[in-house]
Amino acid sequence: MTLSRPERIDLLLTRPHRQDRDPAPREQLSSLVAIEHAVIDATIAMLAPGQKFALLWSLQVGEHTVAGVQIKERDGSLTDLVPPPEVLGYFADHKQMSYDAEAGAWLSAEIFIAGPTRYKATYSTGSIADWMPEVTAEDLRAEFEAFPRPDAVIPDWARTQLEWTDRKTG
Repeated sequence: MTLSRPERIDLLLTRPHRQDRDPAPREQLSSLVAIEHAVIDATIAMLAPGQKFALLWSLQVGEHTVAGVQIKERDGSLTDLVPPPEVLGYFADHKQMSYDAEAGAWLSAEIFIAGPTRYKATYSTGSIADWMPEVTAEDLRAEFEAFPRPDAVIPDWARTQLEWTDRKTG
């Protein structure tokens, strides 16, 4: 059984707003592999007995950061869950650590999980799945300011969205 792509994600986890008390500090991890294992372990801990396959995803463009978990049940139905808050933090760490000035930073991540050592991670610097939340031109500007990349590797869809917004407001 493999996961199908969700048509729409309704449960989104956004970056938590500052509250009266700060959340417990999460462990700082020093490698991309350690971060992947931490988010996979956190996702597996969410699974109920009988649930074997999960899709952990994240969209991080500018200040727009969201994540979710989709579980495929034995009967084929899908269940959407919100991952623990530290998952978003670990994804942000992963993005920072994997940034490449020649390619940019990843915009979206999908990790198909079948077990602690059976998973496939994909980090895209150029595309966002059509079922993920939309990003704004403001999000894109913030992204390319925080994680600069050569003009030649700015995705065509992002360039078009930025140009369209500039024409509309200019």
